[in-house]
Amino acid sequence: MTTGRAIFDLFAAAAILFSGLMVIGRNPVRSVLSLVVAFFALAACFVLLLAPFIAALEVIVYAGAILVLFLFVLML
Repeated sequence: MTTGRAIFDLFAAAAILFSGLMVIGRNPVRSVLSLVVAFFALAACFVLLLAPFIAALEVIVYAGAILVLFLFVLML
């Protein structure tokens, strides 16, 4: 197993873990923050797969716009 594969597996496990925490979380703000961490871990996986444009799009569109909207609606 190479170092790149181990790092990829680490980010993939983090994405799965935080996605699960998002689903079972009782506090909506913590659920959204878990989703943010899952999105960043998934973006790191895309970077390791040599797809930096997809990673940048995911961070900008999902973590930057949609999750800010979710937090804004939750805070109302």
